[in-house]
Amino acid sequence: VPLNEYEYPKAKVANVQSQLERLVEKNYYLHQSAREAYRSYILAYNSHQLKDIFNVHRLDLQAVGKSFGFTCPPKVQLALESKSAHKRKADKKGNEYKRKMGTSGHDFSSENPYGKKGGKQGDNRQFARS
Repeated sequence: VPLNEYEYPKAKVANVQSQLERLVEKNYYLHQSAREAYRSYILAYNSHQLKDIFNVHRLDLQAVGKSFGFTCPPKVQLALESKSAHKRKADKKGNEYKRKMGTSGHDFSSENPYGKKGGKQGDNRQFARS
């Protein structure tokens, strides 16, 4: 397949970026569509398996936003979490559970084998058994 390369002077190339930005800014439906496309692109970029190459945190969001016709990237709700973030959350919940279990208020000892609260002081609940 033969390939031909052409060079054009920069003065003859039309600046369509500013026209695209104005069009997206003025048309509500086009703006919403561009916003959804921008969000989908970021999510697809994040879901790629080669994280060392396709790292969403190193992505130039300003340039990506311009390619979708925005002067500045829109604020979109993204749930970008990694496996390490899930692990940290699980570890944190596990530690909180252990702390709650350690501070139950029940005193287990040879004098109080059932761990009644208050130990020898007695139980003041309505249906307490002696």
